[in-house]
Amino acid sequence: MPASVGFIGLGRMGLPMAHNLLAAGYRLSVFNRTAARADGVCAQGATRASTPRAVAEQHDIVLSIVADDAALRTIALGASGVLAGLTPGKIHVDMSTVSPDVSKELDHRYRTKGTHFVAAPVFGRPEAAAAAKLWICPAGPPEAIERCRPVFESLGQGVIVVGTEPHLASCLKLVGNFFVVAAIETLSEALTLAEKSGLTSETVLALVKALLPVPLFEGYGTRMARNEFSPPGFALRLGIKDVDLMRRLADQVESPLPLADVAHHNLLAAHARGRGDLDWGALITVIRELAGLEPGDSSSPESD
Repeated sequence: MPASVGFIGLGRMGLPMAHNLLAAGYRLSVFNRTAARADGVCAQGATRASTPRAVAEQHDIVLSIVADDAALRTIALGASGVLAGLTPGKIHVDMSTVSPDVSKELDHRYRTKGTHFVAAPVFGRPEAAAAAKLWICPAGPPEAIERCRPVFESLGQGVIVVGTEPHLASCLKLVGNFFVVAAIETLSEALTLAEKSGLTSETVLALVKALLPVPLFEGYGTRMARNEFSPPGFALRLGIKDVDLMRRLADQVESPLPLADVAHHNLLAAHARGRGDLDWGALITVIRELAGLEPGDSSSPESD
C-alpha cells in the first residue's frame, strides 16, 4: 500500500471517500475549491494543499472527483494543475462523470509528459461512498491500475476494469447512468399512473420488490414514492449534465437514445421549476403535474 495519496474534490461523494482513505491508514493531502469543505477531514489528520499542483507534487497517486469537464480541466491543467505537479510515472486517477472527449484529451496530454491518466468513475450514492461500497470502473495503463488497486479496495466493494483506454471508462459511466435515469423515468410514469388509477404506492413498491428486487428500483422507487428528494444523492441539475453527455455520445456514435431525450425534457422542466438542487428522482414531480396532481416536492434542498 502506498504511504500516501492526494485527493481533490470534497463534495458529497469526495468527502466520505477522503475519510475512508484516512481510515484505511493513508497519509492524505487534500484540495477543494471551497477550502472550508476540507476542515473536517483535516481535523481527522489530512493535510490541506494550496493547489492541485501542490497535491501532485507530494504524491505518486492523486485522486479527483469533480462536477464536470470544465472543473476537471481546471484542476488538471494550467500552471497550478495536477499535470504541472506530476513527474514521470506518477498517476492521476479521475473518478468524475465526464465526457469521453475530455478523458481522451487528458490521456494524450499526460502520456506526452510520461505520466499516467486513469479514468475510474464510480457507481453509488453518497451513502455507498461513506460505507466504502462503491463500484469502481478504471481504464488506463494496466500497470497504473494495478498500483491503484489497493486504493480502490479502500473505497469500494468491487473493481470492474474496463480496458486500457481511459475514455472507455467514461463511456461505461454514461451507459450506467442511462440505466439510472431510465429507471427514474419509468418509475415516475408508473407511480403516477398507479396513483391516478387508485392504487397505493405501497402496493406498487411491493410489486417492484417482487419483480425487480435490485437497489436501483427499490431505492429510487421508495424515495420517489415518499417525495424524499433532499438532501440529494445526486442533484437534478447534475443529472441534466449527465444526460447531455449521454445524448452527445449517442450522436457521435450514431446510436438512438430516445428515452434519454424524454428524460432530458422532464429534467429540464423540473429545473425550470426551481428543483435543480433536489435529487434527480424529483423528475417525478413533472410527471405528476402533467397528470394533474400536486408535484409532491415539499422537501427543500440543503446547502453544500
